[in-house]
Amino acid sequence: MNKKMTGFRKSLLFLLIPSLLGIAYLGSTVLSYSASKKDKSIVRVNNFTRSCELLNVEKHKDHIKVSVQNNSDKAVTAFVLTSRIDPRMVFTFKEEFAFSEMDTVIRPGESYDRVLSIPGSLSRLAEINLNLSAIMFEDNSSEGDPHIIRDIEVNRLGQKIQFMKVLPVIERLSRLSESEIGISWNKTAWHELEVALNASNTESLSSLNRKPSSNDDSDNASEQFELGVQAAKESVIQKYQELKDIRERQGTTALRDSVIALKEVYTRMISKL
Repeated sequence: MNKKMTGFRKSLLFLLIPSLLGIAYLGSTVLSYSASKKDKSIVRVNNFTRSCELLNVEKHKDHIKVSVQNNSDKAVTAFVLTSRIDPRMVFTFKEEFAFSEMDTVIRPGESYDRVLSIPGSLSRLAEINLNLSAIMFEDNSSEGDPHIIRDIEVNRLGQKIQFMKVLPVIERLSRLSESEIGISWNKTAWHELEVALNASNTESLSSLNRKPSSNDDSDNASEQFELGVQAAKESVIQKYQELKDIRERQGTTALRDSVIALKEVYTRMISKL
């Protein structure tokens, strides 16, 4: 009798295990789906532009996925997303395509996917307001928050004049023969770039008939201008190091080809801004 009962219990246990596993899996799936659904529902999107929108907004544990959809007939060259994390902190994300070597833009009718890592724990926030605050187009027109747009324009100006200052150096190097560029690279190239980067911005600003600040927001505009100047300076220094590595690994021919390509990139950037 005891042997029969033991066998029966074992049989019953074998039958129950798959059922319990199935219930556990189903329960975890439902909970996971519910949590995912809840995450998506607590992100509120505010659009301050007319011609673009945020689609497929998904909140995850430590990031947010978004798609910026361009519904205009012009390519988008920059966009800004903002979100107030708490009363003292506003998260700002800027995607700037104007200085892309690949000439990246969001073309009319296309979308651009991005993952945002917002500071702090997203799980503790009961609600997130995500703003599409500003858009810049290829013809330098814009939509959205005028203060953010002004910051973008002034930051771009700071970067533009740095590229304007170093372009003559790059152009001179691009016209040299292979033997000449090898000699110049060893002796004077870095010094010429450094002098250009550190030259006064006044002459370049005068040639553009531009000023780095505005009457209504001079302090912030001046700060954005200086940030642009510094960003471009760091970009040029990084590019010089890349050219140096190319010369060491691939030789003078590859260096000359890369300098010519860089001249074309800087010329295109300057003309777009």
